[in-house]
Amino acid sequence: MMGGITVSPLRHREASKNGAGMRDSRGERGVTLVELLVALVLSSILILVLYRTFVGQHKTYTVQEQVFDVQQNARAMMGRMVREIRMAGFGRVAGEHVPGVGYISRILPVQFKNTSGAIISYPNVLNRDQPSSGLLTIVTAINSPFARLKGSSSRFEITVDPVNFERNRAYFDEKNTNKRYISIDGVESNAITSITEETVDGTRRYHLTLQHPLQYNYRPDDRRDIFVYPVTAISFQLQWREEPGESSQPIAENITGLTFEYLGTNGEAAANDRDIRMVRVAVTAETNMGDPDFKDNIRDNKGYRTRQMASNIQIRNLAFAP
Repeated sequence: MMGGITVSPLRHREASKNGAGMRDSRGERGVTLVELLVALVLSSILILVLYRTFVGQHKTYTVQEQVFDVQQNARAMMGRMVREIRMAGFGRVAGEHVPGVGYISRILPVQFKNTSGAIISYPNVLNRDQPSSGLLTIVTAINSPFARLKGSSSRFEITVDPVNFERNRAYFDEKNTNKRYISIDGVESNAITSITEETVDGTRRYHLTLQHPLQYNYRPDDRRDIFVYPVTAISFQLQWREEPGESSQPIAENITGLTFEYLGTNGEAAANDRDIRMVRVAVTAETNMGDPDFKDNIRDNKGYRTRQMASNIQIRNLAFAP
C-alpha cells in the first residue's frame, strides 16, 4: 500500500507487459519509400544483367548452330561431288585399247534425252558448261550395279538377271532411250541395240544385243558375280544434281556459290575437255539468317556468315588416257 493506493501484483505484471508491448511497437521501423525505390532499382539492374547475359548466350548458341549447319551443308555437297566426279569415266567409258585399232571409246559421244525431250550429246567423260553455262556433266558407270551377267551366247549378246526387278525394270523398257549404255564388270563399256525379255526356270531375265563385240570372255560361276552397270550422265549445278530424264535432286541447302576449275596432267589449265585430269571444286555456303551485328559480310544490310570449301579431285579413271 502506497499513499492509500493498493496495486495488485497481477495488474502490475499486466501493466508491465502492456507497457513493454507499446514500447516494442513504437521501436519497430517500417520500409520507407526511398528504400523501396532503391531496392526496385537494384533488382531491375540485376534482372537486366541476367537478361542480357541470357540473350547473349542464346545468340551465341544460335550463331554457332547456324555456322555448324553451313559447314555441314558445304561438307555434304562437297563429299557428294568429290565421290562422283572422281568416278568420272568408270567402266572404261573413256575408252580402251583395241588391238589393231588403238585407244578408243566404244560409246562416246553418248546421247540422252532431258526432261523436256531434247536430245543432248556429251562427247567426253567430263563436259564443262554442259548442258548450260557453269555446269559440269560427267559420264560414268555409276557404282551401283543393276544386273548380274548370266552368260553370253555370242560376242554380241549377253543374258542378264536384274538385281532388283521392280527397281531396275525401267532400264529394260524399250521406250526408255536413256537406258542404252552399260559397262560390264567395270572393264568395258558397250551400247544396247535391242532387249528381249525371257523366262528361264521361272526367273525373268533379259537378253541384250550389243552394238560392239565383247572385248573379254566372261564365265559366270558361283564364286564371283559379274555385274552390269548402267552408264549415265550426271550434271552438277548450284545446290542441284540431275541425271537425264529425271528431275533435279537437291544436294544441300543455302549454297550460294559453286565454281569449277579444270586442270591438266601437270596442273596447268586444261585447253579442252579431253585434257582434263583434275577438277578443282569450290563451294560457298551461307547462314539462312542474317545478323545485323555481324559486319564482316553484309548483304542487303544484313550480315550473313559464310564458309567456303575447296577440293582438288583427281580423275582416277583418266590417269592413263592419252
